[in-house]
Amino acid sequence: MASSLLSTPSRTLAPAPAPAGLRGRAPAQAHLPRGVALGPRRSRALRVRASVAIEKETPESEPPPTFLREDGQGAGSGSVRARFEAMIRRVQGEVCAALEEADGGGARFVEDVWSRPGGGGGISRVLQDGRVFEKAGVNVSVVYGVMPPDAYRAAKGEAGKNGAAAADGQKPGPVPFFAAGISSVSGFPAALT
Repeated sequence: MASSLLSTPSRTLAPAPAPAGLRGRAPAQAHLPRGVALGPRRSRALRVRASVAIEKETPESEPPPTFLREDGQGAGSGSVRARFEAMIRRVQGEVCAALEEADGGGARFVEDVWSRPGGGGGISRVLQDGRVFEKAGVNVSVVYGVMPPDAYRAAKGEAGKNGAAAADGQKPGPVPFFAAGISSVSGFPAALT
């Protein structure tokens, strides 16, 4: 694969430390008065394993008219993919305009554009330190390409490792994928909540 790919090793994550007033108490006991316990506290650790390479995003100076390519993988203009991308980009603009208007403090969204070498990209917009919104983000992504066999097996939950055959005895080959969407997150100052 390309040199822009990263591989994430396995690692163990320990639970986050409890706030000072709750140390020594299990999360389920946090709402109980001091001295009341539900049982022995058990230490928990989460095992995280990632074996799929992740492509690095490439920053872009401005958004392209479309993130789709006319080479057959991205589909052409007028396709369902192209119409869906146009819709979510339009909605992103409408949501950002509505949030700026609702904020009323003159804060504006700042835009970052990125592309993905394997196909697609996205537009991230963030508003900070507004009158109403401490921080708000409205993001669009349109990504596509070929899913490696290991990623396909992990997504399908198929047993076996290191290229083991699928249930039907056939080793799955690269599988094309397309994913696009819009997301929004808003944060308010504590005084407003």
